[in-house]
Amino acid sequence: MHEFSRRSLLISSAALAVGASVGRAFAQSDVTATLKMQGFGGDAELSAMTNAIARFNKKYPNVKVELSVDPISTGWGDYVTKVFGQFNSGQQADVYGTAIETFQSFSSRGLFLPLNDFVAANPGFSDFAPSLFKQSSYKGDINYIPIGWNNIMINYNRDLFDKAGIAYPKDGKWTWDEFRDVAKKLTVKDASGNVTQFGYEVPNQNFFIQPWFFSNGTGVINDEWTASNMLDPKVAESLQFLYDLIHVDGVSPIPGKDTMDNQFMAGQVAMISRGHWIIQSAKNNKLNMDVAIPPSKATDTTVIGFGGYAVAKTSKEPDLAKALILELTSEETQKEEGEKGGGVPGRKSAAETPGFLSFPPSAALYYQTLPNTKAVPSPANFQEVEKIFIRYYTAMMAGEVKIADGVKQADAELNASFERLKKRMGG
Repeated sequence: MHEFSRRSLLISSAALAVGASVGRAFAQSDVTATLKMQGFGGDAELSAMTNAIARFNKKYPNVKVELSVDPISTGWGDYVTKVFGQFNSGQQADVYGTAIETFQSFSSRGLFLPLNDFVAANPGFSDFAPSLFKQSSYKGDINYIPIGWNNIMINYNRDLFDKAGIAYPKDGKWTWDEFRDVAKKLTVKDASGNVTQFGYEVPNQNFFIQPWFFSNGTGVINDEWTASNMLDPKVAESLQFLYDLIHVDGVSPIPGKDTMDNQFMAGQVAMISRGHWIIQSAKNNKLNMDVAIPPSKATDTTVIGFGGYAVAKTSKEPDLAKALILELTSEETQKEEGEKGGGVPGRKSAAETPGFLSFPPSAALYYQTLPNTKAVPSPANFQEVEKIFIRYYTAMMAGEVKIADGVKQADAELNASFERLKKRMGG
């Protein structure tokens, strides 16, 4: 979902007694220990995690927290591979920050502790949408405590709309046809016919692409996440629409390895599909932008992905790990991350602050669209599913494989992957 420079951080923190709100007695203030934490994100997330650990430090002065932060610059599939490697080599962390794309991959292998009792003992978690905890569960066990979430929206440059004399989407809504017309008007060419400003960036990442299927009442895999759905004619229809934006209308370049965030910030691309995390860059670049709901054809459903914290089953300090998670998911932490431009806060109270709602102008749409979201498809074989889909998607968008052939070939590979998953799961 994010693209930032990779970094790691070592933070000393520590332990006093945790209050009664934790629901059970954790280690006392004189405990000495080390916790390893694997987080993810960019500047907003790093700042929020750092400050949360500093607050934890006041309670636990003899516990050192070693924090490593992954920017997820190459997608969640690679993050899954990284975490598996940590567990296989005995270098796993105690606390993991991760996202829904990875939940089944990790939980199906029993990597994390069930947290049902922990959640029940802390009524403060009621501030989170119940659906987030439902989607944080695997076979009845809550394995993840929700943090921020992102639903993909159309992020657009208001200055470029104004310059072209185009009205902003009314109430943040529009249709495929209306969007296509706007994208054409926002595409600018020089005297030689070279594009100097693209109307839209046809996405190159799995998460960003999903609304184009959901808004057409379909998806790459079925709703149960157990088989391919690539042969649904609506999948080909969505792919054809994106292909035509590139090759017929010329409003977007062919999706490449890199995203066009920098070009969007520089005013060279008028619209891109992203989540709330882009707000931190927009603020830094003083970009006059706003958000709209992804265009609809059959529905205005968009995709949602969210993060969560988990405790490794192998942790020697599970109580300390849970105490740290309480601070990482606190209202104070959520407010900071949301207002600085991280994900939309999982706690609704943190998403209703003036600081969060001040930018972009239509920031209220993030929560307003929550009832019309579907989770990004995240089966236990997500690594394979994502790579198979993106490989064929990229080839189809480049015109290297015909869409009619690409959906058939992708369908066969995806179903083969699900068959392998069934055998691994004993099905």
